[in-house]
Amino acid sequence: MARHFDIQLADLTGEIVALAGGSVTICTVNTARQAQVSTTATGSLAITNNPVALNRGRIDFYTSDDVDTVDLYIMTPTGQFVVRKGVKASGPNELIYNTSDRYTVAVVPFAFTDSAATVEQDTGIDLPTGAMVLPNISIVVTEVDATETIDIGMLSSESGGDADGFAVTLSVATLGTVKATLANGATTLGALLWVQDSANAGDEAPEARVITAANRSISYTSSAGSDTFAGFAQIPYIVPHV
Repeated sequence: MARHFDIQLADLTGEIVALAGGSVTICTVNTARQAQVSTTATGSLAITNNPVALNRGRIDFYTSDDVDTVDLYIMTPTGQFVVRKGVKASGPNELIYNTSDRYTVAVVPFAFTDSAATVEQDTGIDLPTGAMVLPNISIVVTEVDATETIDIGMLSSESGGDADGFAVTLSVATLGTVKATLANGATTLGALLWVQDSANAGDEAPEARVITAANRSISYTSSAGSDTFAGFAQIPYIVPHV
């Protein structure tokens, strides 16, 4: 029998978040690698079923019997991003978060097991329309890949997308946090997050990116030869006040 995870999102007030939209990426506990899941008790368990769409704020999926806990990376229907680690099957039955929080960080898992080198990978995580992404992108490398790099961006097949629009060639060769930068001669901050300084021609000035309905999907692309990397992209943004 498969293990069932059934969790309802709720506000700090205790009110159920019963809105459309949102998704949950399920990772093997304490890793950035996606777990094999199914949306039905008798369905096929596969990484390709991950992430799982939320149903009016409800997280509902199945894993194999030998999975005791998982880590959840949740884009909520209200636009906040929530991380819960070490979640057990069938509980917590209610997950409470602050629906009024305007400043949040999308923590986006990436791993060689879930992608192919040089191929842009749609993470299935969509930023909320009207959100303002801040030019402070970083990654946390949890599994190294010597000499290799990763790009973070917005799905290029969508209107206005750019596969390396948030970060370009960030190294995954060393464990820990790697920030995107506008350092002279070593720019790794993606072009969606800077503009030319009109007062100083040639200089790159950081600027936030407003997310449109036509281009919301976060993607990543690893360099040729990538075959051992894993980690998390950290994308800070402001949830629109609507």
